[in-house]
Amino acid sequence: MLKVQLHTHVKGDPIDRIPHTAKDLIKEAARLNYDVLAITCHRKRIFTKSLERFAKKHNILLPPGIEFEINGKHILGINVDKNITKVTSFEKLAAYRKSHPNCLIIAPHPFFPTKECLQKDLINNIQLFDAIENSFFYTKSKNYNDQALALAKRWRKPVISTADCHILKHLDIAFTEVDARKTASSVVKAIKAGKLKNSHQPSSYFKLGKIFTSMLCNISNSSLAQSVRPFCNISYMLQSNKTHLIHAKIHS
Repeated sequence: MLKVQLHTHVKGDPIDRIPHTAKDLIKEAARLNYDVLAITCHRKRIFTKSLERFAKKHNILLPPGIEFEINGKHILGINVDKNITKVTSFEKLAAYRKSHPNCLIIAPHPFFPTKECLQKDLINNIQLFDAIENSFFYTKSKNYNDQALALAKRWRKPVISTADCHILKHLDIAFTEVDARKTASSVVKAIKAGKLKNSHQPSSYFKLGKIFTSMLCNISNSSLAQSVRPFCNISYMLQSNKTHLIHAKIHS
């Protein structure tokens, strides 16, 4: 089984101001015994042959990745080429998938209560997605992944756990183990076939609040609202919980 992380962000992300570099991320992934790592910055494919060689030296397979958008909705593309940035509609996504059969298209945090999440667009275009993300951002009493998991079960789509890593020390908060050979095509094929095992667990509101606060410290003011909405509206979550351990609210 290969230890796999398919949703991460690094310095150079056009939306988020991330302090760690791609090489920092690769070294931390190596320390945590990852076999496969995808860098999926917003709107930008951060991948070079030099970076691929650096990852290989650390025994990590680095398939090219991106978190691109269609109508402002976030979508993960794994093992994609630079033409993925030209995909601006679901019709174009269908054409891209047809011409790039070894790519992997994932719906990230699809039913979180924010405008950047796919919501009904995932339901209406379910045939264009190979897998659905199970976000790390949930507690025992509140889990916006539930609808995604139900949809995945209904349509027999594999579920992928990720760290959606913006903060290096949380890279291991959730990940997937995949039964595949250590090649991009083999990993993609195995995930599509559901040959995987997810590793994740609910967090406390306090822990999620700490992660959220740390994120805020690393996000530029100009993109603050855009950056935090895909994870969760913390204020909304906590208002539904009687404990009210923490409270965070974003004005946009």
